[in-house]
Amino acid sequence: MRETPIRIGSHDIVVELAAGGMATTYLAHKRGDAFFARLVVIKRIHPWLLVDPKSGDMLREEARLGAAIQHPHVVHVEDVTNHDREVCLVMPYVESLSLGALLGAVRRAGERIPPAMTSRIMLDVLSGLHAAHDAKDLRGDPLEIVHRDVSPNNVLVGTDGRGRIIDFGIARAASRLCKTRSGDMRGTIAYMSPEQLRRRELDRRADVFAAGAVLYEALTGERLFEGRDEADILIGVLADEIPTVSRAIPDVGLEVDEVLARALCREREERFPTARAFAEALERALPPAPATDVAAFVERFGQSEFSRRRNAIRAFVDGQTIDVPALDDGHGSAASVEARSGKKRDTYRKWSAVLLVSISTAASGGMFFLPRNPSPNAYAQKMAVHLPTTNPAASSDPAEAPPGGSKSDSKPLAPLGSVVTATAPSSPRTPSTPVRRAAPIREKVDKRHSTELQENPYR
Repeated sequence: MRETPIRIGSHDIVVELAAGGMATTYLAHKRGDAFFARLVVIKRIHPWLLVDPKSGDMLREEARLGAAIQHPHVVHVEDVTNHDREVCLVMPYVESLSLGALLGAVRRAGERIPPAMTSRIMLDVLSGLHAAHDAKDLRGDPLEIVHRDVSPNNVLVGTDGRGRIIDFGIARAASRLCKTRSGDMRGTIAYMSPEQLRRRELDRRADVFAAGAVLYEALTGERLFEGRDEADILIGVLADEIPTVSRAIPDVGLEVDEVLARALCREREERFPTARAFAEALERALPPAPATDVAAFVERFGQSEFSRRRNAIRAFVDGQTIDVPALDDGHGSAASVEARSGKKRDTYRKWSAVLLVSISTAASGGMFFLPRNPSPNAYAQKMAVHLPTTNPAASSDPAEAPPGGSKSDSKPLAPLGSVVTATAPSSPRTPSTPVRRAAPIREKVDKRHSTELQENPYR
């Protein structure tokens, strides 16, 4: 059980949300002057990664790019704060499920996301991607951002019915502060474009390809490029025939097949030139459902998770100690989340009404949900894939799948070194200030949809 810090900068920690290979994220209560209060998400890099300066550089890059993209379908970085000489990101809290988690929940129920709802979600995501691709710096110069990791786990579907793109931690901009070494590729293999796998220079069309793979998966419930190991997946991306979806799904016409075929062209010159062009073609081929339908669908499949989190928030407000049921990790374990116990402080009484208003506002506009607690191997999967210059499939060395993940989840093709468990540093406390600890919360993971926290603003 890791110790959850009571405070990070000017933010009171409510509960730990997730711990991934690169960072831990917390739900936090931000207080300001004149009784201003709201809920935010804090992303804090793991202390043991601070020995590598590149880890901090990537977080700063995420902050820089995330702040430059202001769009309703992009989760932006609001602020950067320091905690024990560490850089932490502050982001809005949005009640949502990742698309990966939603797909897993829907599959376990023996259902699919209705095609019109999929269209609504993907139109939002493509709109956010286009905004990122067109983003400019303060001087008005194009940043030329390429996300490079568009995947179901980096798409949020909110209880407000909106789709959002997240996690620009490994995005590349023309003026990137943190340079990627030659031969390194960062992202999730099953959603990489052929040119990304071949280590060529990337532009926005690489994200168009990845979005096409996500659209296929959202429509069918099946990952487009599967395989026994990374080599199989690489071969699939580079050479496999793209199957049609119209035969399998009655509500999808041939026009959708044509849209997918163009988005997933191996030659980028033949793809949609922009995410906006992709969205326009998709909207014509598959008219979207209203956002209210998506909102009800997400609420239905995320009901237990949202209730669990809302209970944790209420416990924080009331200063109570409660047991928050953990998502089943397949081993019968449960996580207990302790809120501050004992005598309530006058400060909490004063802020309770304010925070409850904040909770209501977040519920109407969306709160932030993050995938939970992958193994440290998730960092290796997300952070680097080292490929030889010739025949990558033949020389790939399959990596072991993480707990709860599928064999086909992409992994690094070269070891990144061991990752050890560490305890987050805590500040001295007096006996009158009880320690709140939040156990790692694990989720039972669908074989094809690991709800991992990438180095997410989560990943």
